[in-house]
Amino acid sequence: MNKQSTNKVLPLLTAAVAIAVVTIVPEASAAIDVSAATTAITGDGTAAVTSIGTAILGLAGVAVVFRWAKAAIFG
Repeated sequence: MNKQSTNKVLPLLTAAVAIAVVTIVPEASAAIDVSAATTAITGDGTAAVTSIGTAILGLAGVAVVFRWAKAAIFG
């Protein structure tokens, strides 16, 4: 097969396989409950972002104090 005919056949083959899977296995198209995962990600994600933000602000404060002390010492 040359590349041009492969480019024409591949989308058709992909569509045929997708239709076959949905037709043969109806559970494949059933709704998936993701509420527990979404809740966990939201809760844990908020805690992680908060702790990272606090750490970055703390480092920025240390950098400001260090620059202030360096300027006071070396003038």
